[in-house]
Amino acid sequence: MADLIFWRHAEAEDVSASGRDTDRALTKRGRKDAARMAKWLSDYLPAVTVVLCSPAQRCRETAAALSALNQAPVKIEEFLSVDSSAERIARELASKYSAKTVLIVGHQPNLGLLITKLLGMHQSAGVVKKGSVWWLRQRLVGNDATYYVHTVRQPDS
Repeated sequence: MADLIFWRHAEAEDVSASGRDTDRALTKRGRKDAARMAKWLSDYLPAVTVVLCSPAQRCRETAAALSALNQAPVKIEEFLSVDSSAERIARELASKYSAKTVLIVGHQPNLGLLITKLLGMHQSAGVVKKGSVWWLRQRLVGNDATYYVHTVRQPDS
């Protein structure tokens, strides 16, 4: 993978009308923050970026803000669901999307766990705030890939 970009869904309602966690929609502030971050992303994303999204409503709405700006297709991936694990996500990314720039719209704690794993940090250090983007860039040293933080952006910055 060239770059891995992690975008945590924006602020969502506490409870959905159905009572299911996966049906929680973005709040008014969440929609505003998603639009702000989508604008920033659309200005900086490489032309060929694979956009992957959790099937949860709040993630789909967050990703839709970007798709509305640049018509980037969004692929819903079950392995990014609320019930998934960081290990499963890492495996799926490595097997299906290696050598590609990938934007992942997903959830805590998995995003934070993946980021800390890739950066070689202590697992408890990985907090990704709602609506924020962590952009990691890959560096190849011989045959080994390492990652570093390219940028971190929050909706209110």
